[in-house]
Amino acid sequence: MSGTKIKETGYVNTREKISYSLASGGGNVVTTIIGGFLAAYLTDSVGLTAASVGTMMLLMRFADIVTDFLMGAIVERTKTRWGKARPWLLVSAILIFVALIFEFSTPGNLSMNGKLIYAYITYFFINCIGFTSFVIPHTALLSIITFNGVERQKIAAMGQIVNQILGMAVSIFWVPLTVGIGFRNTACVYAILSAIFILVGFWGTRENIYEDEGHVPIGQSKESFKASLKVIIRNKYFWIEMAVFSLLLFHNMAQGAVGYYFSNSVLNNANLVGLLSVAGMLPALFMNMIVAKLVGKFGKQKIMVLSAIVITVTSVLMGLTYINIPLLVVLTIIKGFFLGSMFSCAFALTGDVIDYGEWELGVRSEGITIAGFSLGQKLGMGLGPAVATWILAAGGYDGLVMVQTEAAKNAIVFSYTWLLAIVGVLLIILSLLLDLDKYSAQMQHELELKHRK
Repeated sequence: MSGTKIKETGYVNTREKISYSLASGGGNVVTTIIGGFLAAYLTDSVGLTAASVGTMMLLMRFADIVTDFLMGAIVERTKTRWGKARPWLLVSAILIFVALIFEFSTPGNLSMNGKLIYAYITYFFINCIGFTSFVIPHTALLSIITFNGVERQKIAAMGQIVNQILGMAVSIFWVPLTVGIGFRNTACVYAILSAIFILVGFWGTRENIYEDEGHVPIGQSKESFKASLKVIIRNKYFWIEMAVFSLLLFHNMAQGAVGYYFSNSVLNNANLVGLLSVAGMLPALFMNMIVAKLVGKFGKQKIMVLSAIVITVTSVLMGLTYINIPLLVVLTIIKGFFLGSMFSCAFALTGDVIDYGEWELGVRSEGITIAGFSLGQKLGMGLGPAVATWILAAGGYDGLVMVQTEAAKNAIVFSYTWLLAIVGVLLIILSLLLDLDKYSAQMQHELELKHRK
């Protein structure tokens, strides 16, 4: 299929959709492990305190401010025969493979201070270098595969489906594998899986908007970093979308970080972490199979507002009824459906926000814009576990004792339920402000005409 046809129709072939989605799943292997199991590994196996782990995860967000925007600027200036975003999938696959193995290989003969230093170094490596080199180019790639909002929604939904499948593969088998073959070997298994899927994304996608001969790639040799930054600052939807990403990742990472503690110390069955994870992920998978049609009928904003309301209500009900495990599972299933639609719509909107910057403000900048979105995600990924583990520490959680105090259990419950209800309320407010749907048809038409010339 020629580049001209892709630009005129916005159609993306199935191979590219699948390849992009598999790469998305490869990245989600990393976020699921880091968000769901790293804190428990560092507290219960390495012996670090919950407070020190939470502080580490928060402090690394400041490093992300530098590395995310640096990576965005690098993407903007990359010029290869593969484009500007795709090559970094190849690089990131290698970096993530190495980083994930080192993350779960803390030397046992180090002092406690030495172990903490090792945790800082390896967390910086996997988060600020490995994952950053993947997530910014991969997210930017969605906006330069097609201008078509419907196709972007389909790709984002397919990506979320793969994310849920691989997320379940991590959540179900991580604990049994670590018991059987140890943390390092388990990390090796998932590092290989992650790298393979990211490489599939590299080989199977194309930067279709740039295919026409003589066309200067958008964002390359046209606009300076300073000009791009000025436009981003003026784009109100950039800030709203960044906050949405931050809160969504805060929600999932906070819940993931305390999921093991909740199952083990509150429900008295560590194996329930797998059941609850699947109860949340499987509905999200099914929702992403139909969300593109729902968005086509109702629009992204209405879907996001409804999803945020359901996330809030189910979190409140979990906080009131968590001792009833069957009801807890049902509420998790309901919540999972709407978390799936929320994530899918949010990722599809990244391209719309970039389009709006060009359409309304005159400058298109995928790399720098996505760097901002990535920073929002990283803030959520860091603040979620940090705040959750700080609450555990305030409640007196001690990973080296067999039975936790009632105060510690209450802190775990608050982090797993009521904290997430607060996040849900904030998501409702932001979704009401994210009214890009009213511009989408006009933006797509005018930008396609502009870039067809």
